This record gives sequence, structure tokens and C-alpha cells, in this order.
Amino acid sequence: MSIRTTALILSLSSLLPAALAISGLLTDPSQVSNQTFDYVIVGGGLGGLVVANRLSENPDITVLVIEAGSDNRDDPRVYDPYQYSVAFNTELDWNWPSSQGRYIKGGKTLGGSTSINGLAQTRGQKAQYDSLSTFLGGDDGNGYWNWDGMYFGMLKSEGFSAPNDQQKDAGASSNPAYHNTSGPLQVTYPDELFHGAQQKYFKEVVSTNFSVASSPDADDGNANVVAFHPNTISWQDSDHRSSSATAYYSPVSERSNLAILLQHQATKIQFDGNKATGVEYGTSDGQRYTVNAGKEVIISAGAIQTPALLQLSGVGDPALLNGLGINVVANVSGVGKNLQEQTMNSVGWTPVDGFDFDGRGPSDCIAYPDLLGISSSSNNDIASTISDNIAQYAQDAYDAGAVASVEAANTIFGIQQDLMVNKNSGLVEAFFDSGFPNGGLGIDLWQLLPFSRGTVKITSTDPFNYPSIDPRYFSADVDLKIQIAGLRMARKIFQTSPLRSIVTEENAPGYNEVPENNDGGSDEDWSNWILNGFSSVHHPIATCSMMSEELGGVVGSDLKVYNTENLRIVDASVLPIQFSAHLSATLYGLAENAADM
Repeated sequence: MSIRTTALILSLSSLLPAALAISGLLTDPSQVSNQTFDYVIVGGGLGGLVVANRLSENPDITVLVIEAGSDNRDDPRVYDPYQYSVAFNTELDWNWPSSQGRYIKGGKTLGGSTSINGLAQTRGQKAQYDSLSTFLGGDDGNGYWNWDGMYFGMLKSEGFSAPNDQQKDAGASSNPAYHNTSGPLQVTYPDELFHGAQQKYFKEVVSTNFSVASSPDADDGNANVVAFHPNTISWQDSDHRSSSATAYYSPVSERSNLAILLQHQATKIQFDGNKATGVEYGTSDGQRYTVNAGKEVIISAGAIQTPALLQLSGVGDPALLNGLGINVVANVSGVGKNLQEQTMNSVGWTPVDGFDFDGRGPSDCIAYPDLLGISSSSNNDIASTISDNIAQYAQDAYDAGAVASVEAANTIFGIQQDLMVNKNSGLVEAFFDSGFPNGGLGIDLWQLLPFSRGTVKITSTDPFNYPSIDPRYFSADVDLKIQIAGLRMARKIFQTSPLRSIVTEENAPGYNEVPENNDGGSDEDWSNWILNGFSSVHHPIATCSMMSEELGGVVGSDLKVYNTENLRIVDASVLPIQFSAHLSATLYGLAENAADM
């Protein structure tokens, strides 16, 4: 090559946007410092990687993702489903401390929580998705925020593989009408699906005795059933985990217009007035850098870190920001409010001697009892408790600073009440577990739709200090009543034939801890045990809710932050209410819809 030709190439390359030459996985912060990308995405978890994939399909658009964790796709703690929970309390886990001594887990690794979660893939009730527009005063975002729109997004994400003959023999089934086989996220049943009688017996007992219908496939929006549910695993890859990292980044990792900066945390959104122009990022030792966003900054840091980053950046409640000496860029008082987290306890029974689980799982059979189902085994009047106390719940939430106003809370709680009492939404999840607790058979039980509302608040201007997290667990008494009713139901399920024939005695809590009174145990005994031993379900949402400003919303139907420009949020923080499902399927649908906007 001649000197003249080389000089010409160098001259032409200097005319190209610098970011076009930067792609792939990076750890050197200087490589993107002061560069300009069209989109800068904070968080390489579920929402961030879905949006990054879809935006970078256009080769003329440049995308940078900033991820606090590392790339751990080749770590067995991540890819091996049978090492679920081994990543907890390690460098792969944010492990946020919350109130009452409970911790909330979250994935601090490429793929976020999709890289360390329990792999369950479930969809919620149709009415719950249709309610999304109700929180927006009827605005369904041109059809994105209802069942049809979310169903389309969830299908787009899904690469479903129907159960094979041996999996069908173990109890799995599906309806092809409810699934897409060509999406990036691999969804199927495990080859090690349990062939022992336990899951089939659970399904039989629940559907025959507890007013919960049995379904061959619960992914049609009628979720208040008992069914076998698939997992986010890939049979083409030895049943390894399918995460947002393997599904949405691995296949496009060679794109020249997509870069991911690892091991660096976003510390502040940069603004010109109220227009987001870039992101400051760095490390806990004080190093700081800035990258520019030509079109938008998209925050996908999750329901804990997203509100914290906004508050650090001057977007939030002026009362909080002024107290910390932070300049108010945008008065969006709902940031960090409306936090909703679920609470779990596990009932366990000891299998009979010689019982063979006949497989490794993961466990797949889940029930979502609605009001009728939960009432079939408990005399707790849930509906009356809600109607008699809803105004007090609203006042209490406002007094705790967890909602924008008493009027807003009454409206929000009214929508929730309708879903729970009139629209047949599942009130608890009864997750049948082979191997837990105590190595036996169990039901992990959590109330799905808490009226308790809490907060996420920064307490300093140091972005590496965790915010104060207070879900106000059980501050609404109906949450505890539902938990009691669900656990009493779980005990009675094990006491019912044919499941009773394969267990000997209850080992959690046990009849010594919660004595049997011929009706599943007393409210008082269950309450004491629950409050002493409950855990977070690690499903925090709603701290930047997609609601009208009057209700205390942070983003509108376009997911743009109110009173700002060029700033959008795509993660669990925008969901205004919990769903009767695990979060991931819903969030994949949300992220796919967001990428289409």
C-alpha cells in the first residue's frame, strides 16, 4: 500500500464518528470517555440488553451499554441451572440491604438478574396487563400497554421448544398457539424434569380440592391456575441458562456499532438544562469519566439502582434532593416511591423413606390461587379486609412518604382491589419445590400483590453507597392475612391424598412451631412464624412507575421521564403494580415494546 493511499485512508477514517470504531466488550474506561454514542444505556441486564440488541440492528446507530458487573457467561454459577443460588452473596449479587433485616438479591453481572434468577418463565393475568393503561388515565401507548400489546412483546422475545415425549410423561404440556419458536430467548422444559410422583400429585391435589383449575398451558393470560411452567434454558446448549446476555448479546457480539463497558457504574446523568446529554461513570476509588449521548440516555438499572441514579442526578423529590445539597434538575416527586416487594415463606414436608425424586429439575409446577382458591382453605375474609381498610392503607402509605398523595393512593389501590377481588388475579404463588426446604418436598409461598408500599432513597451523594430501601413489609395487614391463608393452604395441600401418601411429617414450620388445630393452624401462630422467618422474593418494582403525574408517576406511556428530555427508563421500576407471575417474561415483553418506540 502506498504512502498516499495510507494517508487517504487515515484522512477518511478521521471523518467517521469515533464511536463507530469502538465495539465489543470493554473494561478500559478511557476507550469511551468523551466519545459520543447515539444511545447510552445504563445497565446490561434484561431491559438494557434487549434494547441494545434491537437498536443496534440499524448499522447506522451506535449504542453503548454501561454495566457495573463483569461478563460471567462462562461461569458455572451463572450458566448451570443446578447451581441456582450459589451466586447469591458473591460479587455477582448486589445483595441490597432492606428494612427488617431482609436483603434483596439482584444480578451484578452481564445479563443482570436473568443470569442468577430461578429460571421460571410465567405470564400474568390478562386483566393485569390491561390495567396498565388505567394507571395512565386510559393511555395505552398506541396499543403497547394492554394484554394484546404485551402478549406480542412477550411472544417476540420467546424461542419456545415444546416438551418432548419424556417430558410429557413427567407432566409437561403446551399449546403451540401461545408460543413463538423463533425469538432469541430459549424457553423449554429441562431434560432432568422430575419424573417422581410429587409434581403430578401436587397438581392433582390443588385442582381437585382447592378451587384452582388445572391447565395444560398457562401462558394464554389465564394465569390463576395450576400448571407446569417452562424455564429459560436452552436444550441446544445442554440445558444451560438462557439469559438476556446469551439470548440478546451473544448472537450479535460482533456488531461494530455495539459496545459494552464492563466493571464501571453509572454515577450521574449529565444534563443541559433538563435535557439528558450523557452519563458520568466510574469506580468506587473516585475515578470519573463522561460519555455523550447524541439521541437518548436509557436507564435500565433496575428498581433499586434506577431511582438512586435519578436522585443522584437531580431528578426526584426536591425535599430529598435539597436535603443532600443536590441541584434539582427536574421535580419528579414519584422517583423512589411506590416500591412493592413480595414476601416468602416455605412449608416443608419429609418424604417417605426411599422416595425417589427421579430427576434434578428445576421444579416446574406452580399454582396461582385467586380469591376463590385462597378462600377454599381459609376463613380469612380477604375481600372485606381490603374494602374496610383501603382508605387507611392509602393514608398510611402517604404518611410514610411512599405515595404522592392520599388521593393517588386511593386510586392506585382501587385498581389493585378490582384486580384482586373482581378480576380473578392470583393472590399467592404456590411454587412446588423438590429439594427445598430441608432437602425434602416443599411449597415456597408468597403473596403476590402487596398493598404495602415503600421507598428507595439515597442517603448521600456517593453513588457507591447503597440507598435506603424500605419496602415496609406487611405494613398493610391484608398482606399478612393473605400470607397466612396461603401457608395454611400449603399445609392442607400436603395433608391431602395422594400427596399425603409420599410424605411423613411437616418439617417447616412443623407442628411444634405452628400447632395443627384441625384447620391448618391458627392465625396467631402462623403470623408469629411468618414475621420471624420471611424473606424477600427479590422482585422489587414500581419505583419509577409508568403512571400519570397525578398518581405520582415518573414515566409516561413512552417511558420518558416527566419534565426531562432524551431520558427514558426500561426496567422493572416502571411497572406500576405487581403481576401474578415471575417478572422476567413480562419484562422481556416490556423491553421489546420499548425498543419498538
